[in-house]
Amino acid sequence: MATGTGKAVIIARLFEMWISLFGRAPKMLVFAHREELIDQLIKTMRAINPGARVGKEMAEDRADANCDIIVSCVASIGREGATRIQRFGSFDIVVCDEAHHSIAATYLNVFEATGVLLPDTKKLLVGFTATPKRKNLTRKQKQQVRTLDEEQIIQLSSVYKKVVYSYPIRKAIKEGWLVPLKGFRVETGTNLDSVRIIAGDFQQDELQSTVNTPARNQIAAKAWLDKMEGRQSVGFTAGIQHAKDLAEMFRKYDVRAEAIWGADSERAEKLQRHKSKETTILFNAQLLTEGYDDWRVSCIVLLAPTPNSSKFTQEVGRGTRLQEGIGNLLDAQRAGLTLEKKDCYILDVVDNSKKCSLVTFPSLLGLNPDMDLQGTDIVEAAEIVEALQDKYPGVDFTGLTDINNVKAYIESIDMFAAPYTEEVKEFSTLAWMYTADGAYVLAIPEKKEVAEAKSYSQFLHEKLHISVNELEEYELSITTTETDRKLGTYLTLEEAFKSADEVVHRCRTDRVKLISREAEWHKAPASEAAKKYLRRLTKKKPIFWCLCPAIGKEQEICPDCKKRMGITAGRAALALNILKTK
Repeated sequence: MATGTGKAVIIARLFEMWISLFGRAPKMLVFAHREELIDQLIKTMRAINPGARVGKEMAEDRADANCDIIVSCVASIGREGATRIQRFGSFDIVVCDEAHHSIAATYLNVFEATGVLLPDTKKLLVGFTATPKRKNLTRKQKQQVRTLDEEQIIQLSSVYKKVVYSYPIRKAIKEGWLVPLKGFRVETGTNLDSVRIIAGDFQQDELQSTVNTPARNQIAAKAWLDKMEGRQSVGFTAGIQHAKDLAEMFRKYDVRAEAIWGADSERAEKLQRHKSKETTILFNAQLLTEGYDDWRVSCIVLLAPTPNSSKFTQEVGRGTRLQEGIGNLLDAQRAGLTLEKKDCYILDVVDNSKKCSLVTFPSLLGLNPDMDLQGTDIVEAAEIVEALQDKYPGVDFTGLTDINNVKAYIESIDMFAAPYTEEVKEFSTLAWMYTADGAYVLAIPEKKEVAEAKSYSQFLHEKLHISVNELEEYELSITTTETDRKLGTYLTLEEAFKSADEVVHRCRTDRVKLISREAEWHKAPASEAAKKYLRRLTKKKPIFWCLCPAIGKEQEICPDCKKRMGITAGRAALALNILKTK
């Protein structure tokens, strides 16, 4: 279940559900890995089960052995050789919070000690998590495993039998149980290729030394001031020093900012100052990723790039909670309630990496990681793209990077999408274009001897046209810079195409292969001249193919323009034909 949708409440309800099923109170163990999670769970368990004895087993805190519900830290009961769990006897229910950690050694030790994985057990084991994926695979690993989800199931199936319920973030936002998330992208130009990846994430020391620069920190501060100023914010950093330096940079702009980390002696006081709004933005070094719940947070600043989708999702989840006491957001809005929190802004500070795919805010819902939402609600953006995908099933929308430029993107894709009508495919082998006014146009390439001519008048610009006249006959005509004349009139479109193709084969024999739809040259790489011409004609159009001069490297994405490389001669010719036809 997505962060903020009530995992703790459901965990607490398991106790009374057991009583209703079996007529007796169960012995229940609930464990997690952070103190903030432990304290929140205890608070919820006591509120929902006022008659139950709830105890805390962690560090110096010792729960009474006769407690009905023991809430514990995995480090206290799961470390190698730990015996604290044994004094509680047998458990009926074992609940693992943040269950994506379940195959870690400390968690497995708890499962073994409680006997919940024995083949003939009657005990109930339930795992809860907002992020069931433990890690992201490298490209090489992805080639070895069919899907990422398969890899996760293989890992967690050693502990759990099945996923019994799922409530994803998108559905929770749509139904009003989480606030809408609106994304803003800030590109820094920082190159991460020198940072090593260990266990599915960047090596933190190397990452911190790469991204913790005054210039990058200043970019983040100015972006926050421009788009987020005044919102209660949490910033996720690459390390302790990064958090400290960011807080200092923000304070230079008169922003009430502090840094916090695990061993911080003022940790509790800083958290309280942030919750009471004495502090506006709290930068943390991997401390608040899980278990920090403050509904007042309405801005998340993501300053530590990662290829790990689970960590990224947890960080975003710190801002999704509804304003306390309003119930459902949609109901509250319909009732006209005055709301302090209506949404959450995500400020995604994005760097460059060629060797791995970085998780960004749009990628959480399957959108292009490079998309700039420009403040658009991420669910609305996903629905826009999905609706377009339904309307244009043959169009690849993975290259869309600007949600506000959808129309131009479709035009750009259409330019390379072989828009030949069924009539063209049936009646001709040449590259006839269907125009908006219902005509068909075939642009004839120029002679080689005028290829270097610079004056427009030195080119013939020959085009054949097939159009319907007032009598619903098909007229074939030719236009050039020198003439405009009709070549024939036909009763059927098939006859018009047949005659036109015959004219081309007889009179422009040397150029037939250039305008044939199935010519072998279509598969070859586009020439530099063709790409140069396309760059000129598409100067203000969003083209998703790379048209940069050749860089001598075979890559999927161009390192300069960040667009797909490998445009073929056929695609280039098709685009040029469409542009010239228009």
